[in-house]
Amino acid sequence: MAVTVLRVKVGRRWYTVQVDDNGGPTVTATVEGQTFQVETPPVASTRQRPSPPAGGAGLPAQRDNILSAPMPGRVMAIRVRPGDRVAAGQEVCVVEAMKMEQSIRAHRDGVVKVIHVQPLDLVAARAPLVELE
Repeated sequence: MAVTVLRVKVGRRWYTVQVDDNGGPTVTATVEGQTFQVETPPVASTRQRPSPPAGGAGLPAQRDNILSAPMPGRVMAIRVRPGDRVAAGQEVCVVEAMKMEQSIRAHRDGVVKVIHVQPLDLVAARAPLVELE
């Protein structure tokens, strides 16, 4: 079961949301001790993408050079272009899931080699987003 912890701002208030994804049609979201079962629609992709290996709980699946989606969602923004230098921790793109934006950050310093997605693409969990050299 993949567990993702998100910080979500609603109005002026911040919440910590824990999302447990067992790969089925629902996920369990826990907000301030209250647990909810949330249905997730199937995610269609406009492109064929290879399935990268699974990452650790709560982390995007990563091969050394690939930044991957932590959960199914929609690509809302891409902050880099091929050839750009990135530093560890730098935001490279944003994926939205269940009306929450997840900032995808570089896990190491590098140069952007390939961007596998475009804004508004739907992506599956662990789909490759950005490849570093």
